[in-house]
Amino acid sequence: MATPETPTKKKRILVVEDDPTSLGALRQILQQRDYDVVAVASGEEALPLVDSSAFDLFILDVVMSGMSGFDLCRRIREHPRSADTPVIFLTAKDRLLDMAEGDDAGSDLYLVKPVLAVKLLKMVSLFLTPDGPLSRRRRAPSG
Repeated sequence: MATPETPTKKKRILVVEDDPTSLGALRQILQQRDYDVVAVASGEEALPLVDSSAFDLFILDVVMSGMSGFDLCRRIREHPRSADTPVIFLTAKDRLLDMAEGDDAGSDLYLVKPVLAVKLLKMVSLFLTPDGPLSRRRRAPSG
């Protein structure tokens, strides 16, 4: 007996980027793949959303006025709802020291701009596909 398919819930992504052109491009790229995208221009704008909403992925710039992406990532990791949610840094900061700080802040992936849309979408998919190699990797039960 055939069962009706359960509608799949759109994966929800919070993008935090202070450059309006980059923010618009990221939103468009992700929405074309049918992701539910919430886009804001600062860490300060993002914090209330992190506190009040569930997301499946965060994409953060590092260099922003006010709160840096590193600081925002640390705050995301402190929140019970988002502590295990994947975080991708997408930034122009390309020094090894910056990448190490991204790791220390709790990021899952550090991408240096410019990034081809196809590469970004591939990485997003690896985190958001239920059987993807990076899906829920932080949520794996411990020994």
